[in-house]
This record gives sequence, structure tokens and C-alpha cells, in this order.
Amino acid sequence: MRNTFAAAVALLLAATAASSAADIGAMRFKAAPAATVYSWTGFYIGGNVGGGMASSHFDDPCFYCSSATPTGGFFTGGAQVGYNYQFGHGLVGIEADVNGNSGFKGSLLGGDDSRAMNVGLKADLSGTIRARAGLVVDNVLAYVTGGAAWADVRQTGVEFNNLTQFAAFGSPTGVTANGSGVLWGGVVGIGVEYALDSNWIVGGEFLHTMYQDRDATIRLADGRGACQGRPDSGCVIRGQLTTDVARVRFSYKFQ
Repeated sequence: MRNTFAAAVALLLAATAASSAADIGAMRFKAAPAATVYSWTGFYIGGNVGGGMASSHFDDPCFYCSSATPTGGFFTGGAQVGYNYQFGHGLVGIEADVNGNSGFKGSLLGGDDSRAMNVGLKADLSGTIRARAGLVVDNVLAYVTGGAAWADVRQTGVEFNNLTQFAAFGSPTGVTANGSGVLWGGVVGIGVEYALDSNWIVGGEFLHTMYQDRDATIRLADGRGACQGRPDSGCVIRGQLTTDVARVRFSYKFQ
């Protein structure tokens, strides 16, 4: 009886050990859960803020026989909306943005003459419509971008008396060269973005933009062209705006 009981105990212990070993083996070789892969595909909306340099080139058909290219810094801030489509490690997308800008630096034409003109360009509002193409590595995106740009540009020119020996020095003569309206151009740039989680994205971007020329007719105080014997089209101050902007951006991607 005693031998039978001992044999039964030994058999039970052996079965328990075998079962535990099988469980340990199953746990040891259990497959790890698959890692979550971030997807850049989807619509997004966000904001940006930054600064840059604006270069405004002015010249005229020898009314003052001079030209100027004032360059100065400015601040910019606005919003963007777009859509990305990811395929493997590649990405294509489209984006539109609109920004408000601080003032640009002005200049002087005809500074050595008895009369001179203060000239300037200002673009309070500007925007772009751009394609994007880039390389994705997990939650990091590096991209190039390019497309069309627009700006609501106001060009001003105010002539003044430039002879220091007269009391009228610095006073306006009534001659102006003003123009305003939307100008179109082209934009190219590069950028990088980092996905903080499934929704929020931060990044940085550089954009170079060149706009079309604008001709502002030089007019007398009564509205007539100031260049006697020449049509208004040949009596202009020509302005051309180029900007370089670096900005940080944040976006919310919809699932």
C-alpha cells in the first residue's frame, strides 16, 4: 500500500512538472505584438509663425534716372490646410496657406535731384498653393514643395522737394506713383515635420517666393501723366518683390 501511494505521488509530481514546462515554453515562444506604424495620410489644419527678408526692386524709365533695391526683415504668421497621401516611404500632398505680414523696407529714387521720390511696397496679406513630395521615416517627414504664390501688394511713391536750401525741403510736390492689387508669382521650398502623436505635428519650413512686376504710373496732382509727350505706359515706377521666409509650423491631422 505504502509503495502504491508513493508511486502515485511521484506520478502526480511528474505530470505537474511536465505541464509547467509546457506552459513556460509556450510563454517563451509567444509572438510579440506588432509595432504600430504611423501613417501620414489624411487631412490637416494648423498655423505657422516666422520671419524673413523682403527685397523690393524699383526702377523707372529715366524720370529720376535711378533704381533702388531695399532689403529688410519682416514678420509673418498665418494658417495652412492640406492633405497628405503616404505610399510606403514616399509621400505626396497639396497645401494652401494664407499669412499676414508686417511692413517692408522702402527706399528713395532720385536722391541727387531737386526732386526725389520715396517708394515702397507692402503686402499685408499673402498666400501659396503648393504641391509637396517627401520621404517618410516612421514619424519624421522631409519634403520639397513648390507651386503658385499670391500677395495683395500696395506700391506707393510720393515725390518731395529735395533742395535743402529752400524752405519747402521735404514737402510733397503732388506727384505720386501708386498701384495696388493682387500679384501672382512662384514659390519653392523645403521642410521637415515630426509627428508628436497620431494627431499633432510640428515642423519647420523655408520658402523662396518671387512675384510678378508691378508698374505704377507717375502722375501729377491733377491725375495726368507726369511724363509729357509719353504715354502713361512708359511713365512708370516698376516694382518687383521677392521674399525669403523661415517659419515654424504646427498642424492637427484628422484620423
